[in-house]
Amino acid sequence: MSHVYVLTNQHQQFLSKSGEWLDGREPNKLFRSEFKDVAINQMFEANTRDVSLRIELLRCALNTKAQPLIPEEALADPSAASGDPEVAPPAPEEMPAQDNPELEPQAEPEVAPEQAPEVAPQQVPEETPAQPGEHKSESESAA
Repeated sequence: MSHVYVLTNQHQQFLSKSGEWLDGREPNKLFRSEFKDVAINQMFEANTRDVSLRIELLRCALNTKAQPLIPEEALADPSAASGDPEVAPPAPEEMPAQDNPELEPQAEPEVAPEQAPEVAPQQVPEETPAQPGEHKSESESAA
């Protein structure tokens, strides 16, 4: 085994064996798999827990202790770390309301609405009661 796969997210954090997101500076705690399909399955499981994450596979070589060697460019800048990694960045401030003439309510048109045409009610034909011989079954008429 010369390489393993680890999982990283858009915040340059790495998935640990316990399912937490770490900075990746302790490679012995990171989830790793020599099999790409196992790492992909773990990626889907982690993404179902938090669908806002953008998780990627990172192929890493192994050191002498069989731990993944995380490239420096994949590690988060320690000076840029800010508090709890699980906290989402603040939402952007709302834009101030602007006057938009298209969104303002329009005055009602001064055209009078058309009246519905009058419809005469239809007369329902009267039903006549059934005559005694009208609804005989075939077996009775054959006799």
